[in-house]
Amino acid sequence: MKRAVLYGVLVAFAAAAVLIGCAPLQSEKSSITRLLVESGYTDDAQAGNYGANDTTLEQPDSTSSIVCCQRIPFVRFRRYIPARGVERMVDVRIPADSGGPDSTALATITWTITGELRTCFDTTTNPICVWRKPFTDVATRKVYLEKYDDRWHIVKLSPLVSATQDPAYHLNITNIHAVSSLSHDTFDLSSADTLLTKEELPWFEPGDTVDVTVTVQSDDDSCWVFLHHGRAGAPRVWREPYLKRSTWRFERKWLVGMEAYERPDVRPSIHDAIGWGTLWADSSQPYVAAAWGIPYIVRMPADTTPGDE
Repeated sequence: MKRAVLYGVLVAFAAAAVLIGCAPLQSEKSSITRLLVESGYTDDAQAGNYGANDTTLEQPDSTSSIVCCQRIPFVRFRRYIPARGVERMVDVRIPADSGGPDSTALATITWTITGELRTCFDTTTNPICVWRKPFTDVATRKVYLEKYDDRWHIVKLSPLVSATQDPAYHLNITNIHAVSSLSHDTFDLSSADTLLTKEELPWFEPGDTVDVTVTVQSDDDSCWVFLHHGRAGAPRVWREPYLKRSTWRFERKWLVGMEAYERPDVRPSIHDAIGWGTLWADSSQPYVAAAWGIPYIVRMPADTTPGDE
C-alpha cells in the first residue's frame, strides 16, 4: 500500500512538473501571437485586403508611360467576404530549429478565406448579369522571431502566399520585380519561401514612381494581374490592373504619391493573379487565383525603419 501511495505521489509530481514547464512556453507563444496580430508587417488585413472593393478602372491611369502592352478588357468584380469569412491559425515553434536557443521562434500563419467572386463583364443584357463563383483561398506566411530586451521581435518574414484551395488548374506567381525611380533601388523576389528582413522589404519615398513587373505561370488559360496597395485601414486600399506585356508577364507604374499620409509607415501590397475564365466567363467556369502579399515601407532616406508594432 505504501509503495502504491508513493507511486501515486511521484506521478502527481511529474504531472505537475510537466504543467509548470508548459506554462511558460504557452505564455511565450501567446506573446508571439499577440505581436503578429498587432504588427503592420503581419496583421490580418493583409490577407483580406484583396476582397472588399471594386475600384478597377476599365483603363489604367493616364500617367502610365508603358507602351506596347494590352490593356484590361472591361470587367467589374469584387470578392465578397462575409464577416466570418476569414479564419486565422497560428502555429508557433520554440525554438525555431530543433536544438536551437529558446530565444528563437518560427511562426506559421494560415488564413482560410471563404467568399464569393461577383463579376460583370457584359453590360448589353437586361437585366445585367452578375456571375457568382464561390471560392476558398488559403494564404500562408512564415515569421522568424528572436527574443531580446525581454520581448519578442520580428526578424524575418516570408511573402504572404495565397492560392485557391483544390484549384481546377495550376496558377501561381513566379517573380516580382520592382525598381524605384527616386532611389533606383531594386526589389526582386523569385521564391515564396524567402525570409526577408525588414531592411530587405521594398521601401519607397512619398511621391515615388515604381516600375513593377509580375511574372506568372499556369498550365491552363491566361489570367490578369492586379495590384492592391495602400493602408490596412482608412482612408482606403486601391486596386489597379497591370498592363499585359505577354501571356505571363504584366507591368505597371505604381504611384506612391497618392498615399500622402504619415510616414514612416508599413503598408500591405498584394499582387493578385486571377484566371481569365474566372473573370470573363459565366459561372460554369471555375474560380482560380493566386497572389503574393509583400509589406512595403514608405519613408524618407533619413527615416528609421518602423518597428515591430
